[in-house]
Amino acid sequence: MAGEIIKTQGIVLTVHPWSRTSHIVTWLTPDHGPVTTLVKGAVRPKSAFLGQYDLFYTCDILYYARATADLHALREVTPCTFRENLRGRWRETALAGYAAGLVKDLAPANAEAAAWFSFLDSLLTRLENTGVTRSCASALQELVRLEMEILQLAGWAPDFSNMDPRAEWTPFAIDLGRCGEGARTVRLAPRTVAVLMRPDAPGYALETVKDAVRFLGVFLAFHIERPPDIRRALVSLIQE
Repeated sequence: MAGEIIKTQGIVLTVHPWSRTSHIVTWLTPDHGPVTTLVKGAVRPKSAFLGQYDLFYTCDILYYARATADLHALREVTPCTFRENLRGRWRETALAGYAAGLVKDLAPANAEAAAWFSFLDSLLTRLENTGVTRSCASALQELVRLEMEILQLAGWAPDFSNMDPRAEWTPFAIDLGRCGEGARTVRLAPRTVAVLMRPDAPGYALETVKDAVRFLGVFLAFHIERPPDIRRALVSLIQE
């Protein structure tokens, strides 16, 4: 890969300034996972890159893969999907940004990233196609859904197969990822597990959805090394 010209598709995960006129853009690609590129002269008045990329766009990109650094040189970019409907819907935009951050940190840098690319593309399309800004309950269910899908992709999904649906609650070992006693054990009710296993189903009580969100917060904090304040701020925001 190093020293080659790479042509692929990319979903924009982050855009940061590099200088007065340049950007650093991180993309999720289906064949190389997260890729970070330097876009020289990105905001110059006559730049060929002006308006060609923004957060959550899907683009065809051409970049030069540097052999000695993780910052590659973007040569060409052509937008394919703009997702303009995400802009102005604050809960959807917040969820999209949170998912992009998780994908940037967790997606593999090889062909296995194709499943992550498909996941993010589907999620962004789902968020974009919401007719109006989601309610608090709907946004929290979407958060549960996207986190469970990411845990599945990462191979860390909690195992509820031994859950007793007749019991009022069952001990769940956070550290082991399954029902039973462990070093970090919580009580898990069957109604909460129902939300975790089918977060897209209708009719859940808001408090039950919140229980599922709280459980995943503990689970993710134990299994993923990521600042918990990011998720805490998201949950607070979408409940406003």
